[in-house]
Amino acid sequence: MSILKGLLDRIIFAAGVLLFMQVPHLIDQYEQRLGGYYQAQVNHLEKYQQIADRQHRGDLSALIYEFESSAKPSVQQTAKNVREISQQAEQYKRDVQVLANDSLLVKLSHLATTLNIEIAQAVMQTYSPAFPLSVEGLICGLVGGILLSLMFNVLFNFPNLFKAKPKPAKKPSRNHAKQRVEPTIMRASRAV
Repeated sequence: MSILKGLLDRIIFAAGVLLFMQVPHLIDQYEQRLGGYYQAQVNHLEKYQQIADRQHRGDLSALIYEFESSAKPSVQQTAKNVREISQQAEQYKRDVQVLANDSLLVKLSHLATTLNIEIAQAVMQTYSPAFPLSVEGLICGLVGGILLSLMFNVLFNFPNLFKAKPKPAKKPSRNHAKQRVEPTIMRASRAV
């Protein structure tokens, strides 16, 4: 049983290494897709920015305010759309900067709080596994392998944690052992 457990532990460790090596590659794919979304938003805002450059000294928020002040609902809706696109573009820009320039831990913590589910799903639809031999990939792989192996060992040994441990058999102490009686002069003289 211990040979099978050891083999299974090694397989789980190797699977953890291969699985977690994908993390930096997934982050890169997400960053590239997010960069595409950011560029699309910037392109969409470009015409409005040109109007703001001519009419409001480059202040896009002043143009949006002018649209919001209009009595026409269609112009007000345009203001709302432009504001949303502008805010989304700013968020995408911040996200891309973090994902492009920061450490792996910062990237992971940033994604944990700002992950765009739609973009992540799009990444997963076109994702193909790779084995990046970068320092980040190797570190992620080792950490993942160790974590999965540790989880396996804890789960495999979990029932044994609650079993009563058998008490070891008591060895007789030297004091209680039968002592050999040596003949002495007194005993020898009584025997005669």
